[in-house]
Amino acid sequence: MAREKKDISEMLGIIPSLHTPFNEKNEIDIVSLRKLIDHTVATGCSGMLVGAVAGENGSLSFDEKNILLNECVTYNNYRIPIIISCTAKNQIERIELSKNAKELGADWILCQAPENIFGDELVQCFYEIAEVGPDNLMIQDLSWTGYGMSDEDIILLNKKVKKFKSLKIEVLNSGPKYTRVFNITNNQLHLSGGWAIMGMIEALNRGVHALIPSTMEVIYNKIYNLYLENKIEDSRRLFSQILPILSFTHQHIDISIKFSKMLRVEEGIFSTSICREPIKNFDQFQLNEASLHISEILELQNQLINN
Repeated sequence: MAREKKDISEMLGIIPSLHTPFNEKNEIDIVSLRKLIDHTVATGCSGMLVGAVAGENGSLSFDEKNILLNECVTYNNYRIPIIISCTAKNQIERIELSKNAKELGADWILCQAPENIFGDELVQCFYEIAEVGPDNLMIQDLSWTGYGMSDEDIILLNKKVKKFKSLKIEVLNSGPKYTRVFNITNNQLHLSGGWAIMGMIEALNRGVHALIPSTMEVIYNKIYNLYLENKIEDSRRLFSQILPILSFTHQHIDISIKFSKMLRVEEGIFSTSICREPIKNFDQFQLNEASLHISEILELQNQLINN
């Protein structure tokens, strides 16, 4: 029986970016990965993103990326939409990952905009990736220190790459860019925020469709659902409870990944909190802070589940 195609309108709400679990041999831990997929589905998330920055994409070999892609798509088995990251070091690998994602039945692919490529060259890059992949392309507009893709390039891509349907904005001053992109594309693009989760309520006020955190699914889904129920102040109050945690994790992406893996161990999902280089282990002061915040998360999650 043919499966039902996932429409862009279904990609609303919380779509976690999955971390890649490693075992003691520093190999992908398939058992833990399956537990994480089950957890993502069970907590009511609208989809999942696999193999992106939070998944330590830069430390994975091309073969490991395909193992991750294969396992996630197969094990998920169409329970919720899945976005596969095709971000890679070169265009040949991006195209191959996109092709493999389509063959396995992924709903979406995501690819980070390569640095120092603009205009028609950028269009050609994404056209080649999209042409062999699934029907839906999400472009990751990521800049840790700048403002990301230009408005002109976004307009050009929207006109010339038909499968380009979503933009994941993770740049400085993300809020105004959400609104600007809605305006310059006549609301044609699905917009999401990832690293900009610190501005979750503002993003929802601006009409952003999806938020892409990497943990705390129970909490984020509750914040989002309260907002949908027009209980805006309740939503804001709950979000405020996790801001001290985000102030710790969002010091740097490496801190966020290490912290998140420690949390997954305490949740019984991961067997280890091992991260690959260049991510460092926490020192004792960081461990103390992380332990306090993890306890706060577990307590809050239990309260929300039991209420």
